[in-house]
Amino acid sequence: MHRASAQTRYAFSTGFSAKNQTTILNYTSALSRFGLAHLHQQTNISSPFISVYDNLAHAENVAKHFATKYGEDTLVVTVDTRHFARGPVFRAADLIKEGARVEGREGDEWLHWGEYLVMYRIPAQAIHNQTPVARGADQKWRTVGVIGGR
Repeated sequence: MHRASAQTRYAFSTGFSAKNQTTILNYTSALSRFGLAHLHQQTNISSPFISVYDNLAHAENVAKHFATKYGEDTLVVTVDTRHFARGPVFRAADLIKEGARVEGREGDEWLHWGEYLVMYRIPAQAIHNQTPVARGADQKWRTVGVIGGR
């Protein structure tokens, strides 16, 4: 899923690129700090992560949620994980622990079901398809089709 104001840059021809390409997460505390900041959309911390979801229907629901919340163009982008660059991938559920919630975020846990954080880049070779879910403030919904194979 991608939306226009996300920190991550995206183009079908170039793939995804995280805003922060230089941070090295060599301590658990740094992983927790950057991971939770990313998951809670704290824009004051430049994220080295790109969020991906393991379920197309859920990704569509998250995309619709953000399209409604921010009133901007939102895409669901399907990727082939076999083309991911080498590097770590973290499961969002492992970063979110009881008591680690940011105040006022209690209703947002569903956004992170099946979410994974990929470091730095997802190359263009991994991009399989992109489907607009909403266009700007008019919120005209489109159905996301399932394509065979992963």
